[in-house]
Amino acid sequence: MRKIAAIGQAVVVLVILLGLLYPAPSAHASWFDRIKDIYQLPSNVEQIQKDYEDTKQQLEEQKDKLSEAVRQSQEIEDRLLSQNEALKKDNEQLQERLKAMEQVALDKDKRNRKIIYMIITAAALVVGYFLLGRVFRFFVWQRRKRGMR
Repeated sequence: MRKIAAIGQAVVVLVILLGLLYPAPSAHASWFDRIKDIYQLPSNVEQIQKDYEDTKQQLEEQKDKLSEAVRQSQEIEDRLLSQNEALKKDNEQLQERLKAMEQVALDKDKRNRKIIYMIITAAALVVGYFLLGRVFRFFVWQRRKRGMR
């Protein structure tokens, strides 16, 4: 067990030594660049603030455009709904007129059939009357003929 603990401590010491010997990454900015950035900071803030104001104005314009588009779409929707209601009313009126016209057509057909039946019946009665008259005359003629013999 002591050997394992000693080996572990040696590994830790070795890792620490390698970490200390490994060179640190070099910085890209020098002290002069840092000072220069500090003095240019107000102009950067002004640029950022200008960009913020521009973005804010663009958002306001987009908001106005969007609200106008919503208002127009609402107007269009209202107009279409009113047109739809008017078309529904027209459709109902046309349906009623169609039913009335169909009823008139049915009544006319019934009336025409009654007239045709009456004409056919009258014609049949007239033809039957003449035929009955002929048949009656024929029988009378046959009786006379038999009576004369």
